[in-house]
Amino acid sequence: MTKKFIVFIFLFFLILAPGAGAGAAEKTSLTLNFFFSPTCPHCAKEEVFLNNLKSKHPELVINRFNISERRSIDSIQNFYREYKVGEEQWGLVPANFIGDKFFIGFNDEIGQSLDNYVAEKLGKKPGPATDLVATSAERISLPFIGQINIAKFSPLTLSIVLGTLDGFNACALLTLGLLLTFLVSTGLRRRVILVGGTFILTSAVVYFLFISAWLNLFLALSNIKLITIAIGVVTLVFALYMLKDYFADIICKLCDLDEKETILSKWQKRLFTKIANITMKQLSLPVLLLGVVIVSAGVSLLELVCSFGLPLAFTKILISQHLSLPSYYFYLLIYILFYSLLLFIIFIIAVFTMRVTKVPDKYLKIVKLLSGIALLILGLIMLFKPGLLAF
Repeated sequence: MTKKFIVFIFLFFLILAPGAGAGAAEKTSLTLNFFFSPTCPHCAKEEVFLNNLKSKHPELVINRFNISERRSIDSIQNFYREYKVGEEQWGLVPANFIGDKFFIGFNDEIGQSLDNYVAEKLGKKPGPATDLVATSAERISLPFIGQINIAKFSPLTLSIVLGTLDGFNACALLTLGLLLTFLVSTGLRRRVILVGGTFILTSAVVYFLFISAWLNLFLALSNIKLITIAIGVVTLVFALYMLKDYFADIICKLCDLDEKETILSKWQKRLFTKIANITMKQLSLPVLLLGVVIVSAGVSLLELVCSFGLPLAFTKILISQHLSLPSYYFYLLIYILFYSLLLFIIFIIAVFTMRVTKVPDKYLKIVKLLSGIALLILGLIMLFKPGLLAF
């Protein structure tokens, strides 16, 4: 009897064993490591997506890491190395590491791929796509302006629009106009080409270095929220300053050499005198171009006072995109290209006609108004809805 009982127990557990194994298999879990930034709207959208994905697959374990915390930075660097992520993608968010795959960024396609991968790893058939829900409206309503759809903008659009507005810089246009006037009076087309071209190239390089310095400063600082608030305030101040000048019928206070002298206007007058002396003197070509580069760099630094707000706001918005470093510099170059476009057009006209074309003051006033409105909008967004900056 005892032997039969033992055999019975043995067979009983032998039969149950496969069932127990199957039950264990059904409880297999999968871990997703999700790295995000609190200021990244793409991360916020994925957060909603992941909540829906978790409801769909309860076995999924989601570990969340805020990259603004030091320990998260150490963790994501370990994942980069483990998953052999290309260095050009380091720093981009959202970043997801799951199983033997990683997903950088988030959109409909990435969400669907992630959904399918989770189903595959859990031994399920891919079901209907998990809802991709936006976390906030991408329209903002501003007083006197109305609704603006931020989603329609992109870093490229922003680079072109703000760069073009910045190009209507009264200080830069006045300086180029004076320089070309001196050059055209010599009657030497070759000198117009060399000196005028050197001036524009130098201005572009100085401006690019200036914006690059802002970019690297913002990337180096860790308290993004505080930076956004500070830049938002500065942007609003410049917006109000430009709007005040528009309604006061002022094109460029710094450029008005008849006004009461300030330190900046004194330097401006000295630089204009230097430009005239260098242009009219019979100097050797290398010495002439070197002098133009030095004076142009000094003039360009003074011009930054006229348009400090636009490049500052542009750079801050750009880093909110969480792009790769080469992408940042690509958009900086686009900005500089369109900033220099008007100067280049005036220069080309002078080369072919040997006459100086002046942009009418009424157009400069219109651009000042548009620039003021643009800075007002961007400043308000930075202060009240910074998440919309990452288009």
